[in-house]
Amino acid sequence: MSDDLKPIQNGDTICIFGGGPGGSGCAIALKKEAEKLGKNIRVVIFEQKKFEEHRQYNQCIGVLSPPLEDILRENLGLELPADMIQKEIAGYCLHSDNRSLDLNGEEGGKSYAVKRSKFDAFMMLKAEEAGAEVVHNKVTAVEIADEDVLVYSEGENCRAAAVVGAFGLDDGSTRIFEQATPYRQPDFLNTVITKIYPGEDFLQEMGPTIHAFLLSRNGLEFGAITPKDDHLSINVAGGNVSSQVMLDFLRSAPVQRFLPEHKRREKPLNYFRGKFPIGPAKNLFGHRYVTIGDAAGLIRPYKGKGINSACLTGIYAAKTIMNYGVSKKAFEFFIKDCKELTQDLPYGRVLRWMTKLSLSFEFMDHLLKIAKDDSVFMNCLFNSVSGHKPYKQIFLETATAPIGFKMAAEGINRFILHKRLTVENET
Repeated sequence: MSDDLKPIQNGDTICIFGGGPGGSGCAIALKKEAEKLGKNIRVVIFEQKKFEEHRQYNQCIGVLSPPLEDILRENLGLELPADMIQKEIAGYCLHSDNRSLDLNGEEGGKSYAVKRSKFDAFMMLKAEEAGAEVVHNKVTAVEIADEDVLVYSEGENCRAAAVVGAFGLDDGSTRIFEQATPYRQPDFLNTVITKIYPGEDFLQEMGPTIHAFLLSRNGLEFGAITPKDDHLSINVAGGNVSSQVMLDFLRSAPVQRFLPEHKRREKPLNYFRGKFPIGPAKNLFGHRYVTIGDAAGLIRPYKGKGINSACLTGIYAAKTIMNYGVSKKAFEFFIKDCKELTQDLPYGRVLRWMTKLSLSFEFMDHLLKIAKDDSVFMNCLFNSVSGHKPYKQIFLETATAPIGFKMAAEGINRFILHKRLTVENET
């Protein structure tokens, strides 16, 4: 099997498996890079959904956060249409079992609530306008040989120089890719999402604030309430979340305050189940294939920004393909471009472990109390929830400040107290 660096040639085809923001962004970037190099290539996107029909529910809550506008403008030449924005997010509030804290941090650009299928349809349209072909058929198999790739679908097939996996964590698509390559999907958390329609007056009174919840509940790692145009999008996440965990979350005292009275005991009519990665996939690239976005697991661990990461990794993959080729050796340039994401992974894991530990020892109330009086830790929580800064930067800024040592001491004391109470209860 050849592993030389051979850039894509005139007339070559690139197949993209999945047409969300990552796949569409990759298609646009491929066409732009080809134009810069004076080459004419064919780009084919296989996407079963027709986003403009708004028939499928996407597990993504649909918040576009910084620096997405810059990524779209500077790399793809796109501007967000004003009529796509449902709400401009004004702030974040973090809740523990017994405390609430309005998060005030450094400005880092604007966040917007949008209808996710509308954003996906916009990206797909721009990919078609850039010259990509869209095939609305389900992919049924992929064959990767030394000299090319063959993508099978329920309609037409496509022979290509390489395939880009932009299929998220879709079970069927994952199996197809795992059968064809050494790729193995990333570890993930499960999510359950629901919608509640509280009425216009309630939404106006609530305001454009995202409420995040870190509660001591079995099966729950975190939850959030996001105000949209005419409803609240509510999501919970954890290793084993279910509709019952969602119902327990909705009926918890901290959450009840953010539901209208007539909805507090009512069961939501619809639940949507999904998952998101918490680490990178194994063998996320190889000879004539590369995965991007959720499929690659290259997102901010524990605090998504999945749309940003999908677009960025799609752009990086396109640049590698056009400038270096599609061998495994060539895709090492892709992973180097992703270093801001990959370097953040261990810090995200530490943050997740610390959060779970704090919930286990019922320490989160105390952390919110500390943040109220300490600007450094307030910024830490703000940037962790909003995703405005990489975890590496957040961790270093907090750990090296006096507040870091104070938190460590408080945490040790809390751990000792928890152990002592456990022993006393057992005896």
